[in-house]
Amino acid sequence: MAISAGGRTRIVAYSETKIAGLAGVVSIALGMAGVIVDQMQTFPGTGATTGEIAGFVGTHRSALLVGMLLSTAAVGLLLVFGVGVWLRLRQMTGNEGVLSGCFIVGLGGFVTLLLAGFTSFFVLVYRAPAPSDPRLLYDLAFGMLAMSGVPTALALGSYAALVFRGGCLPRWTADLAVIAALAHLVLIASLVITSGFFSLAGGVTMAIPATLFAWIIGTSIVLMRTGITGDDEQRAD
Repeated sequence: MAISAGGRTRIVAYSETKIAGLAGVVSIALGMAGVIVDQMQTFPGTGATTGEIAGFVGTHRSALLVGMLLSTAAVGLLLVFGVGVWLRLRQMTGNEGVLSGCFIVGLGGFVTLLLAGFTSFFVLVYRAPAPSDPRLLYDLAFGMLAMSGVPTALALGSYAALVFRGGCLPRWTADLAVIAALAHLVLIASLVITSGFFSLAGGVTMAIPATLFAWIIGTSIVLMRTGITGDDEQRAD
């Protein structure tokens, strides 16, 4: 028994889909590990003084470096996951144009802003215990996280529209995407609210990303469990 060229192509595509799903799961695992290591819940709040920020970074410098390295690796794997989702959507919807394009552009914008924010935080930690302007670097890191809500909402909204319209992936993953998209629009509020839960370094910066993590985990599991149907497998004697 030999597998035809078309069958081999489909099997390779199936394997790559599973790899993308695995990348998504590992990305979340690394991201959560990063949050645990750097103890993000203990970060200085929006109203913290320059001295408080500098003192916190100086005291926890090693843990913050490890946590940021884990988070950066997580975002890198998120790109692999996102490309896998994009290719799957295009395959199942007949190379849909605008919506699939919005998904991949939104993903790229989201990842770029996250990495830019991480860079600001890396510089802050790198210069510890006496960075020249810790408050500015700290605010930039969280500000870029908040701004990433716009491309994230675009990517998730486009994904949901494609799934609702074409049924190319389970509908419940689109439901999660809608919830996460709306939540990330709320994240923008932290750029104008100066105190409390919804402020720049408030609890919203942990609560809102949790909705994205839920979508990534759910969609990753779907990709990993995607099988080759009878129509996908082509064999010849």
